[in-house]
Amino acid sequence: MVQFEVILEALGQIGPAQIIICLLWSYYNFLGGFNGLATVFIAYTPDVRCNVPPLDNSAVYPNLTEVDILNFTTPYDSASDEYNGCYRYNYDLNTCDGTLSCVNQSASTINCDNGYHYDRSIFTETVVTEFDLICGDKYLNTVATSMYYVGFLIGSIIFGNFADAYGRKTCSLLTCVGVLGCMFGLAFSRSVALYIVLRTALAMFDYGCIGTFVYIMEIVGKKWRTFFGILYQMFFVFGYMIMSGIAYNWRDWHEITFVTALLGVPFLFLALIIPESPRWLFIKKKDKQGIKVSKLLARINKVELTDEIWERAKEADKQISTDTSNATSVKYTSLDLFKTKASTLVTLNVMFNWLVNSLVYYGVSLNAGALAGDLFVNNTLNGVMEIASYIICIIFMDRIGRRILLCANMLVAGLGLLASVIVNVYADDNESLITLGVVFSFIGKFGISGSFATIYNFTTELFPTVLRSNAVGAGSFAARIGGIVAPYVISLQDYVSWLPNTIFAILGLAAGILSLFLPETNGVPMMETPQEAEEFYKNRKKHKQVSELDLSREMKSYDNSACEEMSSTKI
Repeated sequence: MVQFEVILEALGQIGPAQIIICLLWSYYNFLGGFNGLATVFIAYTPDVRCNVPPLDNSAVYPNLTEVDILNFTTPYDSASDEYNGCYRYNYDLNTCDGTLSCVNQSASTINCDNGYHYDRSIFTETVVTEFDLICGDKYLNTVATSMYYVGFLIGSIIFGNFADAYGRKTCSLLTCVGVLGCMFGLAFSRSVALYIVLRTALAMFDYGCIGTFVYIMEIVGKKWRTFFGILYQMFFVFGYMIMSGIAYNWRDWHEITFVTALLGVPFLFLALIIPESPRWLFIKKKDKQGIKVSKLLARINKVELTDEIWERAKEADKQISTDTSNATSVKYTSLDLFKTKASTLVTLNVMFNWLVNSLVYYGVSLNAGALAGDLFVNNTLNGVMEIASYIICIIFMDRIGRRILLCANMLVAGLGLLASVIVNVYADDNESLITLGVVFSFIGKFGISGSFATIYNFTTELFPTVLRSNAVGAGSFAARIGGIVAPYVISLQDYVSWLPNTIFAILGLAAGILSLFLPETNGVPMMETPQEAEEFYKNRKKHKQVSELDLSREMKSYDNSACEEMSSTKI
């Protein structure tokens, strides 16, 4: 077998071939951005009241405004400071004949008995308005959003090792067909049950497209992996920012879904022309195909792969196989993460940080519609904040270390959201304070985006090679739980408006403080065994020197397992 790390050194850490492949595969993550936060638009909940014919018939009551109709028909909830559109005053509407003598605002209240009237000034139709997911059925909207993240869990079970077994390209192509099929199916769905099923299946197939990210990590040099990993996540952000423009131009949720599906079709054709990952081909002992792909990349990069390079690649693989034969004979599971006190504390701390990052990230992102101001602008500005945080992470991750960067970002997120809550509580109708509250919310999004980008890198460095995949898998599982819970936390604002952001803020601050108890890994070579990790957790330092052969061995086990989990964190 050929050791691709040696070939990659000859190809160049980065070159035209890798850049083209990375950009083409990253195009997929536009779909991740479209789908991940689509409910901000397609499941938007507008203002609602009961249908009250003939009081809302302009032919019978031409002088009544919407405010008048609300005042005459709908009870006012002083606690929430708004009209309760799920009820109306219980007087006989049939006696209303063009005068207001039928109106009785002292009457008892009843549930809407003639359907609902929605404010369609922003969207002509959403999932909420089409299926009446309000009042007694409002929970179905929360369930539908939560089930999307359940789909990720299902996808991790079904497709967890699919890319390893059948190839990065094959996995990406097949699951992308599933993603597009679900998206087109959603565009034509006419029942809430089918909508929930297709959204769940969509997330499941989304997870299966992890091959795109894994391929990118395998084709670029080590020093470029952080950059291209974050660039890949930026395409997710670009996707949901572009979604603002799509939703602005098409105001029906069926049209929005159909247009985003159409934008994903070119990915299939682009994926067909990209060769399979040469690293995967060599690992699967398909050397002939791997050599062919490597030579193609070499031609594009204008370098020559000499016979000497191929011989060194084969010799390096033989040495790695000999050195790792004893280590790989022991089978490790996730339970090994909890075998010692030190490892248990680090693992639980990491899992809590993943859970909080996912919970707060999706909680803030999905709740963009609750912010004061324009929905489309707010969603776009959320994206701007996220991109800015990624740039900061790229600049400072290797300068100040993972632990300090993670802690700082979590504290910024927590303090920003807490400040937003306090300002909004006292804002009343003060426009300046309302705007300030939105600004603090954006600061919270900036912080949580940066911490989410940091926690993955930090996790992969905190655990030894033989447990790295298990550790990232445990963190990813915790993140799934956070995503599932986020919509339910958001729904608490229907009862106490300030409660969701308060929960997000407190958890963010707690995770930030707890992250300080993790050992710093910046500049520390990756560990190979649990014994090395145990010593590192206790002494907080490691003196081992790493050779080029160690790096090759490290990538052999690292790229094919742990990388897959990162790609699913925001897809």
